Amino acid sequence: MRLDQVVFPPAPPGGVTEQHVHLGGSVPIYRLWEMGQIRGIRGLGSYEQFVRLAHRRPDTVTSLDDYLRVFDLVEAIQSGPESVRESIHVAVSGAYRTAGMRQLGPGGEGADPEPPLAVRRLELRLCPLKRTGAPFLRGEHAGLYDVDRIILACCQAAAETELIYRGEMQVGLIFCFGRDLTWEANAVLATKTRRWAAVYRNIIGVDLAGSERQRSLADADERARMRELFEEAAGTGPGSLGRTIHCGETPWVDLPTFIATIDALAPHRVAHPLTAAHAYWQDGDDRGLRLLADRGIVCELCPWSNHLTGALPIERTGALLSLLDAYHIGYTLSTDSPALQKTSLALEIALLLTRGGVQPEQIDRAFATAEASTFLPPRPARG
Repeated sequence: MRLDQVVFPPAPPGGVTEQHVHLGGSVPIYRLWEMGQIRGIRGLGSYEQFVRLAHRRPDTVTSLDDYLRVFDLVEAIQSGPESVRESIHVAVSGAYRTAGMRQLGPGGEGADPEPPLAVRRLELRLCPLKRTGAPFLRGEHAGLYDVDRIILACCQAAAETELIYRGEMQVGLIFCFGRDLTWEANAVLATKTRRWAAVYRNIIGVDLAGSERQRSLADADERARMRELFEEAAGTGPGSLGRTIHCGETPWVDLPTFIATIDALAPHRVAHPLTAAHAYWQDGDDRGLRLLADRGIVCELCPWSNHLTGALPIERTGALLSLLDAYHIGYTLSTDSPALQKTSLALEIALLLTRGGVQPEQIDRAFATAEASTFLPPRPARG
């Protein structure tokens, strides 16, 4: 069966919520190339070379580190207040127009005359420090652009979407600490996030992202240091920001480290927590699953990117969802980097229904869980 012929479960009437989308992977490849050429970014090559470099696909990506390798260049293209503002507008437009489509054109444009669903609430995540013009320096230099100007541009662009889409699209920003950044850089981000979150309500959460090889947080002192940064950035108690973390996506984070990291950072949600599932499948050890269930932590799952990195074949997604269902653990489905993967939420759901062994009622549960666990404020009343 062709993916555009898959019968979908009825979509929520007000549109679905997508929680896990990175700004770096949400601007179409052709737009990135144009932006880079206009701004004089080095290393782009010809358009054909850039497409081969940027497209995240099975024949060129075999691990998370392979998957992440292109983002230094992508983040350089997106650097500076005007570039980051443009990137956010393009990313939100893409989610609004094409996230519900099962067919995409060669440049990532939509080509589905009858989309089966619509994304109308979007959590968009990025590291503002990596948009200062010095992503290759990993925070050892302040960069060409002031980080306050970057954050201001992000917040203003997200706020402008409310006017542009006349209340049909709700957008929130999640700022990512970097496993690959220096502690000094992450400390700057913590201070800036808390300061700007007091001004702009569209900063809704914090995240921990990046290569688990570079900083697994197996060391207790490093976990304690990261906990301090999370608490400074997100706050505690009423009015605090949402907390999510990338943790357990690769073998570099073993089960004891996974459990200790959850204990230390106290996230509301966790992205790609596959270490917990693998420990159960391989050794019958369900400590990670029980921890997620006992804490009510929601799992953010990105099926195609996990397939690309080798974290979990797409054909095993149904087994993963059934395992989470058995432990009463909530989960959501997202695209991660839709533009660089040339995918959409609808395409991934069609893939799950045809190749992934996923049932329609599990898709329904994922939609409901995303709506219930989003860091976005309640949907505004429509007059």
